[in-house]
Amino acid sequence: MSVSKALVSCVFTLALFLAGHLTGLVLPAQAGLLEPHIISKSFPSCDDQKVLGRIVERFNWAEENTWKRGFFLEDIERVRERVVQNNDNEYYSQIPRRYCRAHARLTNGRHPTLYFLIEGGQGFAGNKFNVEFCLGGYDRWNEYDGSCRVLRY
Repeated sequence: MSVSKALVSCVFTLALFLAGHLTGLVLPAQAGLLEPHIISKSFPSCDDQKVLGRIVERFNWAEENTWKRGFFLEDIERVRERVVQNNDNEYYSQIPRRYCRAHARLTNGRHPTLYFLIEGGQGFAGNKFNVEFCLGGYDRWNEYDGSCRVLRY
């Protein structure tokens, strides 16, 4: 082994040793320093137009590209919040969840109940939100169990 390679190896080993011993002097990283700011912006209410628009868009896309039953989701009415789960209540979770219920107006004239869940901090890179929804009587694959039971909190 040449002298320069031995010197580089020795310096590298010393750097690792010092890094390992000096980490006690540095404060540990804290996850979630920005969490209150991100969650408040990324956890919309049940009647937020971004949430309702996303539900309409996803339902209509699935209908047009998958089901092809000939009707679409026209509007969402009478939106109500059912339960909010976050680390402030008895249902402790790192993921805040908002369970909602509304009435959907379909182009076939029917008005089934719409159940949906908003999860804060579940978008790209942990900011923004995710929406899961189920339209009572129209969940052909029982993705949310019979009669949308999973989202009927």
